[in-house]
Amino acid sequence: MDDGHRNGRQTGRARTRGEHALTRARQASRRAAAHPGQHVSGTSLRAGKPRRLVPLLHALFFVAAAMQGAIVPLLPRLSHAYGLSASGVALLLAAPGIATLAISLPVGALVDRLGARRVTVAATALMSAASAAQAAPSYALLISGRLAFGLAFGIVWTSGVVWISSAHREAGSPRIGAVVTSGAVGMVAGPAIGGVLADQLGLSAPFLLASVLAGALAIALRSQPKRTNRSSVDTRNNSLRRLVRVAPQHPGIIAGAAVIAISGAVGGITQLLVPLQLHQAGFSASATGLVFSSAAGVYIVVSALIVRLGRRATTARWAALAGLALSLALLPAVVAAGAGAVVSALLLATGPRAAASTVSYPLATASAADAELADGVVVGFLNGTWAAGLVLAPLLAGTVDQVTGAPSAYLVAIVPCALGALWLLARSNIEETTTAPSEAREAARTDFPTAEHELVHAT
Repeated sequence: MDDGHRNGRQTGRARTRGEHALTRARQASRRAAAHPGQHVSGTSLRAGKPRRLVPLLHALFFVAAAMQGAIVPLLPRLSHAYGLSASGVALLLAAPGIATLAISLPVGALVDRLGARRVTVAATALMSAASAAQAAPSYALLISGRLAFGLAFGIVWTSGVVWISSAHREAGSPRIGAVVTSGAVGMVAGPAIGGVLADQLGLSAPFLLASVLAGALAIALRSQPKRTNRSSVDTRNNSLRRLVRVAPQHPGIIAGAAVIAISGAVGGITQLLVPLQLHQAGFSASATGLVFSSAAGVYIVVSALIVRLGRRATTARWAALAGLALSLALLPAVVAAGAGAVVSALLLATGPRAAASTVSYPLATASAADAELADGVVVGFLNGTWAAGLVLAPLLAGTVDQVTGAPSAYLVAIVPCALGALWLLARSNIEETTTAPSEAREAARTDFPTAEHELVHAT
């Protein structure tokens, strides 16, 4: 009897050791697959993440977004200084988006070939020069600087996202969405900083400050090592032709691109119409900047919550619901008049916009890994769709505003964006219904025999 008990205990301990060994083997296998070419031992990787890289990149996203939004409270004064119509103001606001739209897809493939580090450093230096150009008291230099800034902005938001993605151990990590949090803080802080500096020191002050900060970041990023946890030069397919062919088969890529386009359209229209309406209501540049920045807390909290939820929130259904809520949030500006309705619409759109933007990058890059597509070409595709919404929606809304007024101009974003979000939601429901039974059957047929087979060998 004692021998039987001892044999039973020994067998149990052996089985437990085997299960632990199996768990360690599976973890090591997953790490080796995610980080090819690196030595994997135990539970740690030899290659480590540069300590300063991630904070520096988040600082870069903050400065880029702040510079993008800093001009918003200055638009009425710039319109008066250069005699611009509503369409002219819309063009000035949309100029960076035009350049971003033109550069996003080509630069995505370029990043995959040359590496994210080299491209990001060059783009940050260009951003510094473009910000300095916008400080000059000349409309020609202002619009040229806006276009050059758009080129740098589009490159940074492609190469920088790829670089920070390579710093994480997991392809398509939900933590990539944190770049949107940093950008969001910059986008909402930029108008406040820009308005205050312009009121106190003149219209050139916000652009000069951005130029100095971007130059310092370019120097700091250049000192970072060339390799991180995963190679910054992606070995997966970076063909635009393959992207067009396989993207419709991967819901994450389509959903990510669609909701970030909705975010761009709503953001562009609010940046155009809200400052003009508040200026007509008697708001100063500082007050307008503070109105935009008042949404900072909500945006930060929502974006951080989405990042914390991880894979649970990074789904096509979440993306579609966020896009639908974002589209409908502008309705108060349509059904009611006055500054209160405009401010309410801006604040209501903050949470859904944060959710839509935060899930888009990790959702698309995770789907890109399944499709064997390089991160650069997919991130470039997302930035291109965002820029398309940012450019086309304000230009069309500016024209409608001149003809029929601001309430009708908001419908330029509400109607098509809501229809697109409903289509995404219906598609996600159909795909969940059709894929769940097949996945369950596949798991029942393969998972348990495979686990048993591995356990026997591990024991």
